[in-house]
Amino acid sequence: MKRIILLFVVSLSVIVLLGCANTPVTMINYEIEGLVVNNYTDAAMVIVDGSVTNTGLAIELYYYGEDEGMTGTWYSLYIYDNNEWNELPYIVDGNVAWATIAYMVEKNHAAEMKVDWEWLYGQLSPGRYLILKGFMNFREAGDYDNYVLACEFTLQ
Repeated sequence: MKRIILLFVVSLSVIVLLGCANTPVTMINYEIEGLVVNNYTDAAMVIVDGSVTNTGLAIELYYYGEDEGMTGTWYSLYIYDNNEWNELPYIVDGNVAWATIAYMVEKNHAAEMKVDWEWLYGQLSPGRYLILKGFMNFREAGDYDNYVLACEFTLQ
């Protein structure tokens, strides 16, 4: 009898874990002037637990659509101040160029990326921040949609 109960518990655990692997992540909508953020239900971005430092973090991107999910190198940081999200200024002089590399995000698999912003923003002070990252639903050359995903994080 104990073996049957153990087998049932293990089987149920496997079913639950497999079911969670394909469950879309719920994204929070943010109001940022001039941008539409987190309005794409086939993609999500989360911050990897324990990865946030004052110079960077790691994110996981998810894609649930039927075409191909892609992201690039671009990101932007915002700080919550005076009850609104304000874009952080760059610390570098002149213009910033982003490499036009496309990173594939496979359907139902987490794609982890590390973001090091020390060169662009310096070391961040304690506060409430938002990272924005571009995401593309790619169907074929010339047929794609661009979106902006965002995740909030706090530095103590």
